[in-house]
Amino acid sequence: MKPKIHVAVLMGGPTSEHEVSLNTGTVVINALDRDRYEIKPVCITRDGRWLVPSGYLAADAFPVEIPPAQAVSGVDGCVALECHHAPASLCQDGGAPVDVVFIAMHGPYGEDGTIQGMLDVLGLPYTGSGVLASALAMHKGLSRRLFLQAGLPLPRARELSRRQSAEERAALLAAALDDPGLPCVVKPASQGSSFGIGLCFSPEELPPAVDEAFRYDDDLLIEEYIEGLELTCPVLERPDNSTVPLPVIEIIPKRSRFFDYEAKYVAGATEEICPARIAPDIAAEVQRLSLAAHNLLGCAGLTRADFILRDGTPYLLEINTIPGMTQTSLAPQAARAAGMGFSELLDCLIECALRRGRRNRC
Repeated sequence: MKPKIHVAVLMGGPTSEHEVSLNTGTVVINALDRDRYEIKPVCITRDGRWLVPSGYLAADAFPVEIPPAQAVSGVDGCVALECHHAPASLCQDGGAPVDVVFIAMHGPYGEDGTIQGMLDVLGLPYTGSGVLASALAMHKGLSRRLFLQAGLPLPRARELSRRQSAEERAALLAAALDDPGLPCVVKPASQGSSFGIGLCFSPEELPPAVDEAFRYDDDLLIEEYIEGLELTCPVLERPDNSTVPLPVIEIIPKRSRFFDYEAKYVAGATEEICPARIAPDIAAEVQRLSLAAHNLLGCAGLTRADFILRDGTPYLLEINTIPGMTQTSLAPQAARAAGMGFSELLDCLIECALRRGRRNRC
């Protein structure tokens, strides 16, 4: 019998996307094939403690719902470890080393290259993009500059930083009223799940939106608000080393003006149509742009690029290097439309991670 692949599923983290990450990790764990994998859940609490089980997860032992962060130490078999012991716990657990780490973390710490750098130092293969691509994609200002240089269509925007003087920030806010103008979207540069995003229709709404966004990040974007059809397109690396765009998804929030946190994660809050009801040439262009953004940043595994379609032009908003894997997530829907089930998608991501690990050891 072929030996099982030992997979550590890394989730949680000290960020605003902690709960979303736990949901992703739970769904991934429950979908992985127990005949093929030995699974070890690794939970990182909001205060940075690592909770690692004393032995590998037995079939069906992991709870369908992970307890809240304050009670996560009750996860079957988990013991709290000090942060500086956590890397060693991934390398070996009762004499059984981890073969690959499935990163189910979103936002800073898990999606910005931090965890990826630690795993590189440990020599552990992991799913998704590497340090540089993760860091660039996570910072909307930096990735935006690269996309502009490559000629990709983007909304007009200005960057704002806490490192600027109060006078500089005031001047930029005043200039932003003319370009990109109102309405505009204020967003933290390095957050996901729409945390800290504000939609401004009047000059009076801009300063408080900036203050709110600064609660989440030191760098902000003040971006042109483009009203149009929201689209998203995942890009998938395959074990044969090819990278392909998946079908485009049309997103229709039912209760909000844009795809905010509620629209993303509350069941029934959004209508999602895959393939999108758009002309074939526009769908092909969205796929081309998604693949171009993926390759430009040097991404790997699975990414998802978000767009607004206005007057026949798809405007790129951002690229996500660790798309959500919850019941309402978009990338698994696109994979299904392409004929790939959820478990098969996870197998693909793990196989690609192992292949990259073997190549890096050469």
